[in-house]
Amino acid sequence: MEKPGKRHPPFWSRRRAVAAMIILAGFFLCAAETIAAERFFISIPGPTLSFVHLYYGQERGFFTQEGLDLQILVVRGVIGISSLMSGEIDVTCHAGSGFAAALRGLPLRIISVTHDRPQHELVVAPSITAPADLKGKAIAVGSLEGTAAVIMRRILQAKGLDPQRDVTLLSMDTASRLQSLLTGKVAGGMLTPPSTYLAQDQGYRVMARGKDHLRYLQAGVVATEASLKQKRAKIVRFLKIWGRSLKFYQDNPEVMIPYIQKRLGIKEARLARRMYEDDFQGISLTGILSPEAAKEILDSGREALGVKEPVAPERIFDFSLASEALK
Repeated sequence: MEKPGKRHPPFWSRRRAVAAMIILAGFFLCAAETIAAERFFISIPGPTLSFVHLYYGQERGFFTQEGLDLQILVVRGVIGISSLMSGEIDVTCHAGSGFAAALRGLPLRIISVTHDRPQHELVVAPSITAPADLKGKAIAVGSLEGTAAVIMRRILQAKGLDPQRDVTLLSMDTASRLQSLLTGKVAGGMLTPPSTYLAQDQGYRVMARGKDHLRYLQAGVVATEASLKQKRAKIVRFLKIWGRSLKFYQDNPEVMIPYIQKRLGIKEARLARRMYEDDFQGISLTGILSPEAAKEILDSGREALGVKEPVAPERIFDFSLASEALK
């Protein structure tokens, strides 16, 4: 029974109180997630098609759901490897540079491979009509021991040129390669989509495609030997969401094509669709190379970098974490 004189709060006050409680609950939930999320630093060569899935997974909160606060750093290969070795970052996606460094003896491992067929293409100025026209000219690549440079040397050799004497290779980031080609600072450049298509639209031509000359690392994940022991669980969590993001990318073109336009600044949907269709079929969702593929890539790397002594695959590749991430 109600006591005389007791007044209930108006209905709108009760609703306001409930709304405030919901807002506070949401605030504390978000705060708890932020506190629980562990920072995870990764370096990539540039905001290219190979890493669209990574940005999408970051924006959609895929990594946060696994307790990781993903921090993506865009740097050149040499900086990515030095940052990895110093412990400033957890992993790097400078797969070609990491592979070369491991071949030269640094304690690094390739732990996941997304693409093992290079998307790099040698794009040249309209004035270059034959390989001989490149003699004495400059060609833009990424890191001088990275994927683009290794492919470039193989292409030049196949065209009858000496990579050491006939041309000058200049190390540049992704955006600078295209800009230098279009402004005439270099006669050719190793480009990947969308830079390849943008150059072709302005009259530049593809002289050679990397995938026609060798099997090599286009995109993958590299870690140090020490981090595989000290941060193993953390890296496995990362690889799990890396794979989830890739699967979403591959299965949802209607979502990813507009996202490619947004993330890479592609104005035409036609161009974004062309990029996506050229890319998604070559993706490895497991991240694990077959023994035959690993040997072929290893042999190509040794030849390209002049490493004469035999190198055991297990000194370069460790796919045990990728296997754990699939469970």
